[in-house]
Amino acid sequence: MPVLPTVGALVGVARGTFTVGAWPRVAVVPFGGSVAINCSLSACPGGNVTLGLDTPLAVTSGAGGARWQSFRLLNVSRWNPGPATCYGRCGDTQGNASAGILVYRLPERVVLEPVAPVAVGESRNLTCRVVEVAPVGNLTVTLRRGSETLRTESFGGGEGSASVAVSHLLTAGPGDHGQDVTCHAELSLRPHGPLFARAAVPVKLSVFALPEPPQLQAPTLLEVGAAANASCRITGAFPAGDVRFAITLAGQNLNVTVAATGDVLTAVTTLSPASPGRQELVCTAAVATAARTARRQLHVYRFPVPVLELSPAAVPEGTEVTVTCRAGVAEPPAVRLQLRDADGGVLAEGPQSPLELRLVARREDDGQRFGCRASLAIGDDVVTKERDARDCPGNRTWLRGTREALSCRATGNPQPTVVCGRNGVTVGTGEAQLVTRSRAGTYLCNATNALGTRSRLVTVRVECEWCHRLPPRPPRWHRGSGGSWGVAPMGTPLP
Repeated sequence: MPVLPTVGALVGVARGTFTVGAWPRVAVVPFGGSVAINCSLSACPGGNVTLGLDTPLAVTSGAGGARWQSFRLLNVSRWNPGPATCYGRCGDTQGNASAGILVYRLPERVVLEPVAPVAVGESRNLTCRVVEVAPVGNLTVTLRRGSETLRTESFGGGEGSASVAVSHLLTAGPGDHGQDVTCHAELSLRPHGPLFARAAVPVKLSVFALPEPPQLQAPTLLEVGAAANASCRITGAFPAGDVRFAITLAGQNLNVTVAATGDVLTAVTTLSPASPGRQELVCTAAVATAARTARRQLHVYRFPVPVLELSPAAVPEGTEVTVTCRAGVAEPPAVRLQLRDADGGVLAEGPQSPLELRLVARREDDGQRFGCRASLAIGDDVVTKERDARDCPGNRTWLRGTREALSCRATGNPQPTVVCGRNGVTVGTGEAQLVTRSRAGTYLCNATNALGTRSRLVTVRVECEWCHRLPPRPPRWHRGSGGSWGVAPMGTPLP
């Protein structure tokens, strides 16, 4: 607090006691403003009195009376103008009284500096600046976090206005997240004037933790058009609700679903690549200004199921039959084929497509089955697919008068739905029905899931039991179920 002049009265005696007074004892005025000082005197016998104000400041007279006069100090633009002195004369006796002048300036601004997000355990300076205030010796600045006072600081006196800064080094903990930091500046002019208070706009603390890199789980091999789940998990991230996940495959953003269990966050996405090749799966977990990334290389391949064919479809005994195992277009193209018998024995093998096996049909070969296996080498891994048509054989022979079901089963992921029909009319599958000649013919079976539709033609022949008791004719070969082939007896035409 600046030292203010004391107020005194010089008392003289002229035909009694004569006094001069000044009010207020300390005039409080904003820098550049105006303030009134009242001068008064006691009774003067004889009435020969004068009353005035002595000050280096610009002054003008205001209202007055027989024993008092108001003076206004104008445009007070000096920080230490000295006291203003009221003087009076009664005859030959003179008296005076001084009033102090306290010039102040309210802060232009009270500003809290922004606080960048801070990791748990790290430190940040909280700084409050009070711009152009006077007198600085009357200023008190208080920093708080929530309701807790972190620092209170006062300042030494000095002439004129000045800017000050108050700082506190805060080491962040999880409990500091979301807390408001506030700064209050008080300029106290008591007991001569009021208490002025100013506050900065609060700053909210952002505290975070991202201690561990994410763990990315995904298959290393994935087929074009297939779907597989991938997950990205992170432990100990804080605050959990602010953590952001981004998962990309070959630079394309994927949709993610995030779930929390305790302090573990898991983001799940579905991988369904549309093109083959080596592709990078990237998961990034971010909170505030921190981010951590995990990467995984995926081998995306195209590998259709191989095709198994018998040619010709029907042959007499002793005729040559060609069994063909054919691979579709695969990426990468490193496909190896195997022709196998019903017991899994390898009949032919090689990298070329098609792979052919020529056999001379014998009667004991009737009903023999073949398999076609394709193997695709991808890095250090091998993917294998087989053509096994027993779940949906392409040719069937039913005995008239029995009960048979048209069944056709397909596998896939997602599990496909199979619908069979003939001439555009859907036919029930799986339930045995009476076999009549009307059930003979060619059926179209479609297996459909979210990835598309595949079709297969199924031919049904209907025979009668008494036909087999007729004298046999020379046999001819026919193609059997799912790549099998055998001998079918020829008899009287079906009724």
